[in-house]
Amino acid sequence: MSMKKHLNFDALRQALSDLLYKAEDPRQASKVSYTFHDVIMSGFACMFLQCPSLMDFQRRMSGWFGRNNLQTQFKVKDTPENTAMRDGIDKVDSQIFAPLFKNYVTRLQRDNQLKQYQFLSGMYLLPLDGTEYFSSKDISCECCLHTPSRSGVITYSHKVVQAAIVHPGIKQVIPLMPEQICNTDGTVKQDCEINAAKRLMLKIKKSHPRMSFIRTGDSLYAHTPFIQETLAQGDHFLFAMQPGDHKSLTKILKEAVFSEHREIDAKGRKLTYEWIEQQPLTSDANSLLVNVMRCRMTTTNKKTQETTTTFIGTWITDLPINLDNIALLVSGARARWRIENECFNTLKNQGYQIDHNFGHGSKNLCFNFYILTLLAFFTQQIADLCDDAYQTGRKQMVTMKSFWQEVQVLFNRYLYESWYKLLEHLTYNTHTFIMPEPTG
Repeated sequence: MSMKKHLNFDALRQALSDLLYKAEDPRQASKVSYTFHDVIMSGFACMFLQCPSLMDFQRRMSGWFGRNNLQTQFKVKDTPENTAMRDGIDKVDSQIFAPLFKNYVTRLQRDNQLKQYQFLSGMYLLPLDGTEYFSSKDISCECCLHTPSRSGVITYSHKVVQAAIVHPGIKQVIPLMPEQICNTDGTVKQDCEINAAKRLMLKIKKSHPRMSFIRTGDSLYAHTPFIQETLAQGDHFLFAMQPGDHKSLTKILKEAVFSEHREIDAKGRKLTYEWIEQQPLTSDANSLLVNVMRCRMTTTNKKTQETTTTFIGTWITDLPINLDNIALLVSGARARWRIENECFNTLKNQGYQIDHNFGHGSKNLCFNFYILTLLAFFTQQIADLCDDAYQTGRKQMVTMKSFWQEVQVLFNRYLYESWYKLLEHLTYNTHTFIMPEPTG
């Protein structure tokens, strides 16, 4: 099978190794039992294999074979204890991982894989969304957000703003380095999603200065300050609009005359598109002017012939809207759900267990586990795009969860020369694993 050498598992894993070997070890040298590389790479392996107890299995395998799959596949020389791994990851500055996200995007650009994600005039759709990945009433750290209940009970949580490059016609998403929503030293006011999103976009624009984005998001983002910052940074926007958040504009739209276009999609559903341009976003005299579009869907029950109309949504944008592009723009606006469905839901429900508490730590452990999980997901999204061996192995299993369950069993039971030997065994049931020497 053919595969792109700079996009296969070994190359992507090596990129992480190179980053770790160059990074400064924040631990006290006198208290170190395992190398910085081995500690972080082991954490990545746990997230990649979706197996929190991986270290125990691999140490047991070392007793059988004299070595284990962490060594052969992830190049971990000494398998760390779980406590040592968590303590080490807790001390790591989360920003050391940012260059790896850029590295992976650059590799996709080099192979023209990213070109297929261009949505309009060379621009990329970039949904922004916040998600919570840790919540507890008992465990907390200095970075935790605090949410008090009416009874005074405080819920501690960790949240991030996540951005991902998406396309309406492509299932795979390209996640970028997330921004943590967290409290920091010296701040009185609690951090929020919008402030984190502003920080995130500054970092994204710095990492990818030649890329132009169409930012999408829910109604939280559809307000003047964030829109002005978006335009000032050279990007465009397609934000959802909720009547309760935009009372002045909603009132104007009730009296406005919309242009209209109707079409039937491939499933026989009737889509009605409406749009109007240059409407004031707020009641201010110098209000920002936006273009508004909305869509509704009408379906017919084949048995009863009854029709049902569903309102899909309303969005605002700075992009010009016309008969030729209205359907495309609505598909782009609706694609923001891909960050929820293909990214967050996959991370929470398809074995990655992103909201499972693998360890909270006192500094950065919780966020770093999120990042390592996201990097594992990113690696597998690349494999879904252009790794034939991975794709063939995936097809052997009915679901992604069953695929990873099977991989875990093989990884923790048999020793393989490489990740691709394991995939070969899973796909074709070939016995290419290394058996122990008979004794007695």
